[in-house]
Amino acid sequence: MSLLRFGLVGLGRHGSRYAGHLLAGEVAGASLAAVCRRDLGAARTFAASRGLTAHAEPGALAADPGVDAVLLAVPPHLHAALVPAVLAAGKPVLVEKPLATDIEGGRAILAAARAASAPLMVAHTLRFDTTVQALRSHLPAIGPLALLTLDQMAEPSDQAWGDVPGVGGTLLNIGVHGFDLVRFLTGQEVVEVICRTARARSVNTEDTFAAILTLSGPPGLAVVAHSRAAGGRSGRIVAVGEAGQLEGDVAAGTLALVRGRERTPIPLPPSVPTVREVLRAFVRALQEGQPVPVPAEEGYRSVAVALACARSAAEGRPLAPPP
Repeated sequence: MSLLRFGLVGLGRHGSRYAGHLLAGEVAGASLAAVCRRDLGAARTFAASRGLTAHAEPGALAADPGVDAVLLAVPPHLHAALVPAVLAAGKPVLVEKPLATDIEGGRAILAAARAASAPLMVAHTLRFDTTVQALRSHLPAIGPLALLTLDQMAEPSDQAWGDVPGVGGTLLNIGVHGFDLVRFLTGQEVVEVICRTARARSVNTEDTFAAILTLSGPPGLAVVAHSRAAGGRSGRIVAVGEAGQLEGDVAAGTLALVRGRERTPIPLPPSVPTVREVLRAFVRALQEGQPVPVPAEEGYRSVAVALACARSAAEGRPLAPPP
């Protein structure tokens, strides 16, 4: 197809970012053709001013012959119902992370993706961050990995659903970024977790956690931590190797090589909007007939690790992620 026409379900904070990049012509070979949101009046207003089609519900958008692919930017507890339905319509799907909020939903999506004729990609945006990409490319410089640590600190969420059990919490909504990056940077699977959580400022869900992950191969261990109770923002990644360390911060956009007591900054290209880069990668894969960069299986593994961490914290013992 010469031009991939997207239908977008969800026009909240994330959905608006996808819409903005497509409408600005920042994704070669792609355009926005249709939108759907719970507030149909708002959807119609948005669509009318931009020459788009507005749909009252996702099924109608997926069935629209003027839509070639579907973007799902909705609360994650809706994915288990929406993703299989859209795939059944034969349309490629790009879905926001986390892929699911429970194992049953994740397995249902995984089964639908395996049976579908069209691909499903999970928008793990941090893979496309400039610092992450540069750190990954420099890993050979530090030799075999001995440890990988990731910690993300951020201000409390201003979204009410962020503290709703089964929907919010940092493990599923933020932790999956770190769990995905562990697999992306090491090429290893997580075989066991031990985790502790806390509610520093939230009421119903964890806003802080620390997890130790045992990996299937070298480096053998990774540590992932996050707090949504911070007074500032950071996103540190430290890769420890036999020949040095790489220290990055995705929030600051910095990377350095550490050998002994010497710390050498590594110049980075300008930071990029990761939502735009996810869109470009998805479109490129579809246009070239290549596998999508983050298939359903990889999104599912990150959810499985997050849910194992939640259970480990509740039961106070190490656990293996569910298959």
